[in-house]
Amino acid sequence: MKSVKVFTPIATLIAALMVIVVFAGCNSSAKPAPGIKLDSTAKVETVEHKGTAFGIKDIPPWLSEFIQRNGVRSVEELPDYKGKYVIIGQANGAGLQQVETWAKNFDAQQQIGATIESRVASVFKAHENLLPGDADAKRKYDNAINTLVRATYTGARQEADWWIHQKITEKGKKEAETRYTSYVLYTIDRSVLDQQIRDQIKKIRDGESKELNAAFDAVTAQLLERGLNWE
Repeated sequence: MKSVKVFTPIATLIAALMVIVVFAGCNSSAKPAPGIKLDSTAKVETVEHKGTAFGIKDIPPWLSEFIQRNGVRSVEELPDYKGKYVIIGQANGAGLQQVETWAKNFDAQQQIGATIESRVASVFKAHENLLPGDADAKRKYDNAINTLVRATYTGARQEADWWIHQKITEKGKKEAETRYTSYVLYTIDRSVLDQQIRDQIKKIRDGESKELNAAFDAVTAQLLERGLNWE
């Protein structure tokens, strides 16, 4: 069975895409792939990676940053990704074909919606006290959140992908597990996604009651001030 994790970040203004990953656990004497530091209770040996067959020793800078510093924010700080939001998907599997197929089918659009749901919904919920006390207002408010999450956001494009093949031996076990991990990197211009989210909030706000508009205005103000830069 393969496991999948998706990651994206956040900076200023509205919008962004980020889910945080913890790559491993505590101390290990295993030799990591070039450019990677791994801590684990298991012995982790790197067999090969995507560049091995071409004589490439090190993994790409974006992947090294992502793994070593556990997130996309550090990747966004690299010169190549200035002014962009970064989305990184990760999948583990027993075979290379399995994880490469996953990478080809990675749905960046779906992950944008999932991230907006996890980040923006909490801000909307925090301002429910601004609503009138009736069920109809709450229903409209909840519908507004769903509309924002389910909207189509365009502009994400694939920048790179990579895979790593590792042999993992858990402490106390003689048999080693072979694992392939595939990574795929997408970006979207900050200005493009920011404007799309602004447009969606404006569309939701227009035509609603004054009480609902007050709640939407409070949410928008907080997003503009903080972006999605919170846990």
